[in-house]
Amino acid sequence: MKIRNKTIKEILLKYRKIDSLKRLISLAGWDLNVYMPQKAVEDRAFIISEVELQIKNLILDKSFIKLVNEVKENNLNIYEKAIIRVLKREIGYLQKLPSSFIEEFSKITNKAQVVWREAKDRNDFSVFKPYLEKIVYLVKKEVEYLGYKEHPYDALIDLYEEGWTTKDFEDFFSFVKPRLKDIFFKVFNSKYFIDKHPLEKEKYNKEKMEKLNLRVLKILNFDNQRSRLDIAPHPFEQSISLNDVRITTWYHKNDFKRSLSATIHEFGHLLYETNIDSKLKFTPLQAGISYAFHESSSRFWENVIAKNEIFLRKIWPLALKYLDFLKKYKFKDFVTYFNLVKPSLIRVEADEITYHFHIILRFEIEKMLLEDKIKIEELPEYWNEKVKEYLGLRVDSYRDGILQDIHWSMGAFGYFPTYSLGTFLSGLWLESIENDLGDINNLLKQKDGILTIQNWFKDKIYRFGRTYSSKELIYKITKKGFSPQPFINYLDSKYIKI
Repeated sequence: MKIRNKTIKEILLKYRKIDSLKRLISLAGWDLNVYMPQKAVEDRAFIISEVELQIKNLILDKSFIKLVNEVKENNLNIYEKAIIRVLKREIGYLQKLPSSFIEEFSKITNKAQVVWREAKDRNDFSVFKPYLEKIVYLVKKEVEYLGYKEHPYDALIDLYEEGWTTKDFEDFFSFVKPRLKDIFFKVFNSKYFIDKHPLEKEKYNKEKMEKLNLRVLKILNFDNQRSRLDIAPHPFEQSISLNDVRITTWYHKNDFKRSLSATIHEFGHLLYETNIDSKLKFTPLQAGISYAFHESSSRFWENVIAKNEIFLRKIWPLALKYLDFLKKYKFKDFVTYFNLVKPSLIRVEADEITYHFHIILRFEIEKMLLEDKIKIEELPEYWNEKVKEYLGLRVDSYRDGILQDIHWSMGAFGYFPTYSLGTFLSGLWLESIENDLGDINNLLKQKDGILTIQNWFKDKIYRFGRTYSSKELIYKITKKGFSPQPFINYLDSKYIKI
């Protein structure tokens, strides 16, 4: 990245303090969900909110804003233009939000994350309900502050996907919903359909599963000098710096796929953050382009690669080494187990087809909340009814239903649609990789095939950070813009044309 503009050079020097504070908050947030003592929640919420106010003050400092507005956007290179674009978006966002609102929102969401964890453990929605009510109230206030053109949900979606709207996602879901139903119906009625597998019931040793996770990550070129793997109630990735990107996973008593898939999923996020061009370090561009782009990486590695039979063949000897019960099974069972298509109550454990009905449900609920069409106390019953309608499943507990995801406790409304968009982008990347490098199966058979694929991602996506908007980079890669069809083609090829 070459910065020629003197004013932008001055801006970047000032921004380093802002960036450093943001990264310390990231570290505090990671600790909050991994190691922090339970009774520290009030103190941590206060500390984080105070630092966030300091960040706001630095960004909205008159001299800083003056520098950003002084820059003439003609004769700037792509990186200089991007820096100004990203900063103007951030300044515009913070100018609209009162400091009192940011402080209140930060305190309630940081505390709510711990309360959510307790409510999930106790399987008691009433514990979390008052916090969710407060968060939804604040989210509605946030929408009022930010403003919107057509739908209140637009204001929130734009926070996660620059330039995307409620209508964009309504059109997207209306296109994919019937096609996903059709694919699932065909799979359900085929001779290959298996609704359960004995490997789901096999109990495993946590310590051995940890070792398996780390060995599989090594095959995927995990760098333990720049990253670490820990445990959390809900798996997540946290970028502290370019050389400190942390991921978490979870462990259960049985069904080892849940742990391994979560680990690989978060690795996909890690891969993105550790491959951003080092020249973007400490600048506004050192981050993933958007939430959907981030998810496209994690879903690609979790599903397209890690569920591929050739990749599973690579890790089969390791699985046999650490999971003794696998000696009773054949490799074919291993492959079938990882590629089961069956409705699941848990979003993060859903198969590639039914996963999106989880997202559609949350998309619909968040819209209804903003439109005042549903009350908080009605959510569990509505949730259970829709799970029955979309997935044919009965919800028997809050922890497997309305309380399963951490996002609402974080105030992350408008986030969920990006999960489906990211997954469908992974199909677009698969099509582009095969156009550029050849058949994915042939690549995976090569000694350095995984590295070759990772280098494609680094060259086409990762290295740019936030240099482009998501729609711009999609067009730059595909030369035709976004289409959900490649992912539909991938599903059809994998599950129907067997």
